[in-house]
Amino acid sequence: MRSWLPLLFACFACSPTSAQRASDSPPRIEERVAEIPQTALGAPWAFIGFAVTTPTDPQWFVATSTPRGGSMGRHLSASDAHTAVLVLSSEILDQPVDTDSALLELARARHAKFSERWQIGKHEETIVRHAGTRCARHTLEAIQLEDTSPRKSAAKANQQRDSMSVIGMSCVHPTDSTLLVEVGVSERGRAITNSPAVVRDAEQAIASLAFHRFNEQALQKSAEAARTTGLADAEAVLKPYVDADAAWARYFLAQIIERARPAPENAGVRIKALLEPAAERGLADAQWSLGTLYLRGAPGVPKDPSLAEALLRRAAERGNAGAAYQLGIAQLSGADGIAANKKEGALWVQRAAVRGLKEAQELLKGTRDKPTKK
Repeated sequence: MRSWLPLLFACFACSPTSAQRASDSPPRIEERVAEIPQTALGAPWAFIGFAVTTPTDPQWFVATSTPRGGSMGRHLSASDAHTAVLVLSSEILDQPVDTDSALLELARARHAKFSERWQIGKHEETIVRHAGTRCARHTLEAIQLEDTSPRKSAAKANQQRDSMSVIGMSCVHPTDSTLLVEVGVSERGRAITNSPAVVRDAEQAIASLAFHRFNEQALQKSAEAARTTGLADAEAVLKPYVDADAAWARYFLAQIIERARPAPENAGVRIKALLEPAAERGLADAQWSLGTLYLRGAPGVPKDPSLAEALLRRAAERGNAGAAYQLGIAQLSGADGIAANKKEGALWVQRAAVRGLKEAQELLKGTRDKPTKK
């Protein structure tokens, strides 16, 4: 197997200059800054080729997010000792998975890797049909491996070993059998049993898994056409997927149009028409791009700061670092028609930095390194 290919299009980010002027002191790093509470409970969350519906329980927070997958977490006790994690992932495989037996073998091999750190007590894999494709439904129960070292603390550590239970499903994408999509929930704590609330949310996430028409080669081919032969050829490659209302195809075509030089006629209007359905389906990158469009405006698309802020917030709450940074910058500076809110703006910049956005990291470093006025 090979790891996911990098994003084909670099995300654009706004300049930190205005935020540097607006913030006279370094933003304070708050506890659990990486945990982003969700306000759109039970909303669609789309990725390249698939989507799920987020849990309706407000205790779940977004932990990670990329165009290829994401994760959410939940604390089940006052401490971090009892937690649950919802993982959504996709992976391009070296070979297509065309039979039930091949999928079952793949799923068993992948989940057997838990034995490197856990003592597996139960592991079941069953082939099921879901959304027009083959899936391997799995349950797994395990306990941390025993500490066999001669350390004095080993006996105490062994009495406090964590247990883990996993419920999930691995599916072959119905239009590209080299794409494996996985959704699952794991619960971890000491001597745990499956919490009814966690089981409920796991089953809801699994049942909500939906697919968008997808082909990795088409994605690559459209990007290559945009670089070499032009917009028309790239658009022709993506058209069948756009016509099938695939959120990822709408987003990528919008990016191609936005970057085309010379700019095509009515570019802003076309980009808006492509992004709106993708944003509604929960694709965070589309929400970010559409929010940026309304923030800056374009011929045929007047500025709408209120709608821009709402879209940037939705994307940021789905873990999109670029949207978090852009929203934070606007709130720190009070620019572009978005109301100033330095406390919340600093928090969004911190969250963007935690998620690896270089501009946010440099901004925080710059404010920390700024000499103190005497």
